[in-house]
Amino acid sequence: MARGLTRCDDGLVVGGYPRTRPRETWAWAAVVVAGVNTVGVGVALVVIVTTDVRFDIVEAGAWLTVVAGTAFPLLAALMLHANSDDTHSPTHLPRLAWLFVGFGVLCAGTVVVHTYADYALRRAEPLAYPAAWVASWVWVGAPGGFLLILLLFPTGELTGPRWRVVPVGIGAGCAAMCLAIALGPGDMTDFTGNHQNPLGVASAKAALHAVGTAGVALLVVCAAATVGSVGWRYRSGGPAVRDQLRLLLFTVALMGVAIALPVPDGWAVASVALFAVASLLIPVALGVALVRRDRLVLPRVLVFGLLSTLLLTAYLAVVGLAAALFGARGDRIASLVGVGVVAVAAAPLRTRIQRGVDLVVYGDRGNPYHALSDLGRLTAETRNDLLGEVVRAVAHALRCPYAAVMLAGDTVPAAAVGTPIGGEVTVPLLLRGREVGALVLSRRSDGSAYSARDMALVLDLARHIAVAVHAAALTADLQRSREQLVIAREEERRRIRRDLHDGLGPALAGIALGLDAARNTLAGDPDGATAVLAELKDEVRLSIADVRRLIYDLRPPALDRLGLVPAVEEYAARLAERGALTVQVSAPALPPLPAAVEVAAYRIATEALTNAARHSHARCSTVSFDIDDRRLRLEVEDDGVGLREGRNANGDGLGLEAMAERAAELGGTCTVSSRTRGGTSVTVMLPLRSQS
Repeated sequence: MARGLTRCDDGLVVGGYPRTRPRETWAWAAVVVAGVNTVGVGVALVVIVTTDVRFDIVEAGAWLTVVAGTAFPLLAALMLHANSDDTHSPTHLPRLAWLFVGFGVLCAGTVVVHTYADYALRRAEPLAYPAAWVASWVWVGAPGGFLLILLLFPTGELTGPRWRVVPVGIGAGCAAMCLAIALGPGDMTDFTGNHQNPLGVASAKAALHAVGTAGVALLVVCAAATVGSVGWRYRSGGPAVRDQLRLLLFTVALMGVAIALPVPDGWAVASVALFAVASLLIPVALGVALVRRDRLVLPRVLVFGLLSTLLLTAYLAVVGLAAALFGARGDRIASLVGVGVVAVAAAPLRTRIQRGVDLVVYGDRGNPYHALSDLGRLTAETRNDLLGEVVRAVAHALRCPYAAVMLAGDTVPAAAVGTPIGGEVTVPLLLRGREVGALVLSRRSDGSAYSARDMALVLDLARHIAVAVHAAALTADLQRSREQLVIAREEERRRIRRDLHDGLGPALAGIALGLDAARNTLAGDPDGATAVLAELKDEVRLSIADVRRLIYDLRPPALDRLGLVPAVEEYAARLAERGALTVQVSAPALPPLPAAVEVAAYRIATEALTNAARHSHARCSTVSFDIDDRRLRLEVEDDGVGLREGRNANGDGLGLEAMAERAAELGGTCTVSSRTRGGTSVTVMLPLRSQS
């Protein structure tokens, strides 16, 4: 099956992975590897504690090495299991999972081999020197593997082509260090006693030293580049990527601080504790990034682990500072002060840690007020792409891979982020009891359903999103109205240009030629010149009529000459003179109206009267005007046959559509309906906002 690749809005490359069960099988294999590693490391630790074997975890800084054998294969199993049925999981995720497994095996193997080597060297057991030789250089793979994990996390792919040289550099640096250690002459310094390297090459000592130094330098450069890659992925990724990398970046930064900062006198214990915390938080940070579920034990483990570690660090720091200042005399006082500090700081520190863990694991679901305030801030501050910012905020708050907003009546999203993965939840957006759109959310990538707490937050957000959707719909309507006005204006200009070019222009040119002809024949043929001038007079009259028609199309002269109500009365009188219709016009004293409102009201009234005379076969009609501070109301009624079945204000023919468009251009309404006692009623509402 082909793996179709698509690109999500959050920057992750995803693709359809065959929906098969091998990932589930390999997940159980990773669990077995974790069990074997745990047994091996556990036996090694028992040997270290119960015998004279030396494996100084504190001095070597091997905290991560000890726990990685168990933690990383379990993370790989978790990764494979959570995505075994997910068709939108990252395509190269298995690559990252197997890197986790390999890293765990390497770290566990390092602990086991070193423990056996030291044990065997002390007791002259078989394979003591080969085990010691392997243990002296195999540990180099641990920092290299960890850097590769950071480079490929969380998709199994590099951030971009520019970073391809970094894995090569990591491999070259590790190979150089391993070569320098494996073939370097002299003692194997990791073990007690005088144990010479069985494969050391004395003649190449200087060259091997240079190779090893170059390998260390190259690995340091690659470590800096790796941190830069993680930072770049965080900066260029979407909300989902940033959520995955936030705690990991903090942990890596904490480890960098513990390694790089100098340690003042008396603070060695605190420095060691800080480095231990950073090392042990690495698998926790990766686990938080890979799995986000309700009712998961991980948040509790995080809170308990962080709280215990920070309180222990504070206690050790107080004791260490007292020992540095007062020596042995301050031990008892320092212990009491340390216990007091722990007791006082425990409750507020737990509250703050709980909030931070909820934010990392659950997002804004754990703090609805924060989610609502963010949404309100976006609604108030965003000038462009309001709906886009809204859906990004919702996706971030709920940790969902896809969120979209649909406007009422639309079939495509007005704004969306991410890629739908199925199991979408649709929440209607209601404003004053009317549905203005819908919020669409996909199920989470780990397959977990939305809890009652999630849905409560969604409903709270939906009330605010409905306002933004309504505002966006109004903005879109305004934009369409502006476009229609521009189109109508340009069409009007094109019509006037065509009338002038095809009608009035040639007529005036013909008149000019006729005048030349009359002038030329006036002396020799006065009668002929008189006839030509008479024809030219008729053409001038026709041209004047064309000019009046153009002026009337732009704005009926009767409006400027008489006003709105008298102009309608004049038109009604002409209909009555022809015997077409008897019209009664009633209106209060109207104040000066906006020109656009006058033209629209006049055009609609005359069109309605024309329809009544021509199509409704009416004998009588009434036209009434009413006005308040906000709008002009026009009503035209007749006693004709009414509307035919199926015809309405938006129907074709009879100028009904033209009347509705004239009203809509000003933000008004035009309603055409049949009267219960027979005839047609046209009701128009025109706002007067343009008067200001």
